Amino acid sequence: MKKLLLISLTASMAVVISCSDNSSEDPEIDCTQSDIALTVSGQTEPDCDTEGSIEVTGSGGTAPYEFSIDGTTFQSATTFSNVAAGSYTITIRDDNGCTATVSTTLASGPDGITLTLVPSDAECGDPTGSIMATAVGGDGNYSFALDGGDGQTSGEFTGVSNGSRTVVVTDGTGCSVTKTVIVSSGTSWVTDIKPIIDSNCAVSGCHNGDNTSIPNWTVFSNVQNRASDIKTRTGNRSMPQAGSGLTLTDEEIELIACWVDDGAQNN
Repeated sequence: MKKLLLISLTASMAVVISCSDNSSEDPEIDCTQSDIALTVSGQTEPDCDTEGSIEVTGSGGTAPYEFSIDGTTFQSATTFSNVAAGSYTITIRDDNGCTATVSTTLASGPDGITLTLVPSDAECGDPTGSIMATAVGGDGNYSFALDGGDGQTSGEFTGVSNGSRTVVVTDGTGCSVTKTVIVSSGTSWVTDIKPIIDSNCAVSGCHNGDNTSIPNWTVFSNVQNRASDIKTRTGNRSMPQAGSGLTLTDEEIELIACWVDDGAQNN
């Protein structure tokens, strides 16, 4: 009887140890009841001599806040610098993962260029997306470059992979404007990613809420807040952990990466 008890305790400890990542579980929050809000408190028009900027103010929810101008990269600072003229949707995210957005348009100064980017979706894992870039202002002799590549007179880019993409337009006087856009793969949290997480990570004893020493992956905000880490760990196959008896296919790993690169949306 003592031997059986010792074996049972040892097995239970092994489950806890194999899933521990030294993080603490966040409580489940109903973000539909949150009063989190975001306002634009100031902005500076860009031209060739002045960098554009947008300043925002957050309220409600649970501080501290993070802010994003592209829906993917978040920062604690309330001011976005080096912003090109154009329309933007800015997101605030609080400590519970609850979000709110505000839209604003930054006009171009008298000598500036307004750059507009219209993306088309790419299939996950295939460079089938596109970006149409149009510019007004400056001297009209434009050169467009994608992700640091060579310039071209056409503003159309094809064969683009999903994720965050940056376009720079430069006119004949050397005035340049940079803007970033998300090319989405359309990977869905509900139909593509959640089933993978539920069957391989949010399982008994590991990330399903019954072990309070680790994050609960059945709560979407917990997954979203740690999306980059999940992409890294599934990509290097350290999650699910060795010895758990669980494994991800190459296709599942690619889907997770595409969803994270799309901005880890609740779609």
